[in-house]
Amino acid sequence: MKKKFLIKLLFLFSFVLSGTAQELMTNPKTNNTANLSVMDDFQYLENLQNDSVQKWFREHNDRARLVLNNISGRNELVAQFIEFEKRKSFNVALLTVTENNTFYYLKKSVTDKSDKLYCKKQGKEEILLFDSSSYKPAAGQTYVISYLKPSWDENKIAISLTKNGEEIAEIVFLDLESRTLLPTVISNCWPSELGGINWLPDSSGIIYVHIPITDTKSADYLLDTESVIYRIGDHPSKHIVIFSKKNNPEMKIARADFPFIKKINLKDKYILASLSGAAIYLDYYYTPFSNLLNEKINWKPLYKKSDGLLDPIVVNDDLYCISSHNASNYKIIRTKISAPDLKNPEIIVQEDPKETIDEFVVNTDGVYYTTKKNGVEANLYLKRNNKIKKLELPVQAGNIILSSNNKYGNDLLITTSGWLDPNRRFSYNADNNQFIEDTTSPVATYPEFKDFIVKEIEISSHDGVLVPVSLIFSKNIKRDRKNYIMMDGYGSYGISKNPRFQPIILSWVMNGGIYVIPHVRGGGEKGDGWHESGFKKNKPNTWKDLIATAEYLIRDNITTSDRIGILSGSAGGILVGRAMTARPDLFKVMVCYDGYLNPLRIDKAPNGPNNMKELGDPGNKEELAMLAEIDSFQHLQKGIHYPACLISVGMNDARVAPWMSAKFVAKLETFTASKNETLFAVSYDTGHGIKNSNLQLYNDYADEFAFAFWQMGHPKFKLNK
Repeated sequence: MKKKFLIKLLFLFSFVLSGTAQELMTNPKTNNTANLSVMDDFQYLENLQNDSVQKWFREHNDRARLVLNNISGRNELVAQFIEFEKRKSFNVALLTVTENNTFYYLKKSVTDKSDKLYCKKQGKEEILLFDSSSYKPAAGQTYVISYLKPSWDENKIAISLTKNGEEIAEIVFLDLESRTLLPTVISNCWPSELGGINWLPDSSGIIYVHIPITDTKSADYLLDTESVIYRIGDHPSKHIVIFSKKNNPEMKIARADFPFIKKINLKDKYILASLSGAAIYLDYYYTPFSNLLNEKINWKPLYKKSDGLLDPIVVNDDLYCISSHNASNYKIIRTKISAPDLKNPEIIVQEDPKETIDEFVVNTDGVYYTTKKNGVEANLYLKRNNKIKKLELPVQAGNIILSSNNKYGNDLLITTSGWLDPNRRFSYNADNNQFIEDTTSPVATYPEFKDFIVKEIEISSHDGVLVPVSLIFSKNIKRDRKNYIMMDGYGSYGISKNPRFQPIILSWVMNGGIYVIPHVRGGGEKGDGWHESGFKKNKPNTWKDLIATAEYLIRDNITTSDRIGILSGSAGGILVGRAMTARPDLFKVMVCYDGYLNPLRIDKAPNGPNNMKELGDPGNKEELAMLAEIDSFQHLQKGIHYPACLISVGMNDARVAPWMSAKFVAKLETFTASKNETLFAVSYDTGHGIKNSNLQLYNDYADEFAFAFWQMGHPKFKLNK
């Protein structure tokens, strides 16, 4: 068996620059745009419908799987992840609490292969409402529940389902009395973290986001989206458009904008709508609630992106927002929605120079808000009767999530977490200053982590700016330059790497490593200015912060360049790809999943126009040059000794084109002068990782960690021959 494996392995190693690749190679293509000339020999890989291209993908994946599956210790990692999961008798997700205090949630035990929807009223037993395995069983597809929304009268619940890692969903309606699905199935939907589903006031139908073109091969994919009304009983294709580019030409909506309706409360006087997408700041509009059912809604401008406002909440006539205007760490403001004064609003909470305002909710108690210091130390405050009170939490928190069922009531739920602290959920009563823990979801114990330590530091980057860095390690670790380092960063869209408890990543520490999270610029850890200092023309700061962190670890005698791995995905592909191409000598391993490794071609990618808001528009001369600078594919050079690379994609990815990674791999294989391993893993049943199963997640992490440890020379992780 060993001999057969070795022969097969050698055969697969040899195909890289022969066979399929030679069949596909065409004359070098030169793109000339805004006086920028770029040579691209690998555009053929952008044609994912080509049989030879698909053959290239399959052969690379076969080789990757053959290698990864034969690294000793990999399967033990998967087994450990599954054992961690079994410690929780079940997992709870998509918890939704109605004003009637009914809990709706997904619950999945370790033996379940599908999502199960339950409801539970206070003091009563939970009831199984729906098992996703019963949905279209004859289709042979695995559907997962991606969103749920009970109707106001709680007679029905709208459920969105997706398959194979896709994000385009179908919406169905469950009758809660009979616990059966209505015959209606609405296609071309995208209930997500951006838009969701709203029920009409009389529970007769829903407002949702309709995606006209869902074919990823079409140039119109994900463009011209619409907020629409569907009434139960109508044909699934019949809907009324209430917010769209076509329906509202006076608003000059871009084709890539997502017109979304914000969450509605029956007591609201106004409805808010936004032009959403891959951006922090959005244009917002409003209309009186009474206009909802009008044939033509007259949307009025509320504020523009340039006003620097976030997370609007309307209570009666009052508009509350987080504002970055002259406040990089943010402040909370209030004004009248009918006559907003955005230049001189009432300041409810002033900016704190040391803590960044993270999120807030409003209810009859006052304004609850959370802050972060360097993105990793969270606090909770209540502004009540013109006084601010810091609330003492029952547990230490690196991150706090706030929610309230009803802004016209006084309920508050908080969810806490940390690098070494599992999620805990509490309700809070301001009258008696009491936190009560919610037991809907069990909390497991992990004695393996009792000797782990988190150290929060700041290191000086290339320009002297202090960058927060989180280090997770065993107290028994030595400063002997022999430590295995995995650096995990992101640095885009103002998204912070919040402290989250993930036993999976702590397995790196269990195997003698140090897990390092550099909070690089481009994220939101230090407020609005932190994002701006890693945005577009300032984007090089993002990977330079990562490089500075690696240099610090070496300088502080923690490790050497032969034992440093870097990991990220999606827009984080820019971070790790450019760090590797800028300083190939500094890293042993680069791991990238679903990454933006060729953003210079963003206009040719599905969902590309939407992401131009953050990354840049190649049709703009200045931004084209920025895209060229952040493009890792273009910065690969012949004859350079590059690190070992594990690149992975999901073929159903609706956010980042899989060919971006494929082109990077093909060019790297051609250009690198090193013998370091390059693997390209392809999943044909997943997308951008948003709705991947736990088992898929476990296998992905096992691949990444086993590969990195193997390349770094960890004795437990070797290639079996």
